[in-house]
Amino acid sequence: MRPLQVVQISDLHLTPRGQVPVHGQQYDPWAKLANIIEDIRQLPTSPDLIVFTGDLIHDGSADDYQRLHAIVHTMEAEFDCHVRVILGNHDQRAAFYEGYLPADPGPYYASRMRIGNNDFYFLDSKVSGYEAGWLAPAQLQWLGKHLRQAPTKRAFIFLHHPLDGPTLTNMHYAILQNTPALLSVLRGHNLGGVFSGHVHFATQYLIGDNILNAVAGSVAYAIDCHDPHHHYVYEGSSYQIITIDRGQVGVTTRQLMHGTKVIDEFTIASTKFVEHTPKGYQSR
Repeated sequence: MRPLQVVQISDLHLTPRGQVPVHGQQYDPWAKLANIIEDIRQLPTSPDLIVFTGDLIHDGSADDYQRLHAIVHTMEAEFDCHVRVILGNHDQRAAFYEGYLPADPGPYYASRMRIGNNDFYFLDSKVSGYEAGWLAPAQLQWLGKHLRQAPTKRAFIFLHHPLDGPTLTNMHYAILQNTPALLSVLRGHNLGGVFSGHVHFATQYLIGDNILNAVAGSVAYAIDCHDPHHHYVYEGSSYQIITIDRGQVGVTTRQLMHGTKVIDEFTIASTKFVEHTPKGYQSR
């Protein structure tokens, strides 16, 4: 069998109709997404799966999600592959449910699918009103149940918020807050990797039982977070390709735009983890 190829596209921040791109972007994120789709057309191998890992529309309406759904439908037909989307902190849950889905799935939007000997899990780490993310106890129980039911399958986990790792010490305030709870669920299972976005820069690290964590850059703009209290925004656009070949996993970043001029700046008062866990997200 040929290797599986998974395209991960993260942090689109597509501009709602009638608004302007956020953070002073000079290039429309819808055009940046179109450039990525064109780049996928030029790849020597068509993808088996495309995953959009959150921040789809930047505070958009149901109509905006309908527009994205039309693009996703076209991609499924053109590339003859599966396309999955998950939510990020800038997505509006109610608008997404209304404009993108045929039915309301409930308090979180999670799913799984199988390709050959590989199981792909798409998790929902969005909590309304927070930049940081959590996975609810019920969602962790759902994940653990399906992992136990398929011990011979290799599991690949997708979510918006990265797990805590050595390259994200400046980002504790923004990443997945209950990383230990997720690692506890994953422990002892056959993991191919965890794939996320959110921070707008690409990084890779091993944590837990030497689990690969690969964080994708952004479709819309890049952020330099090396200074703990001053994060700088640049024009930028990238996506990544995950190759799965007979038990081996590799990740390649496709950088389509790399600006050198600062277009915005975030001032971060505290980089510590969030002090108060939202109601209903406490571990049980």
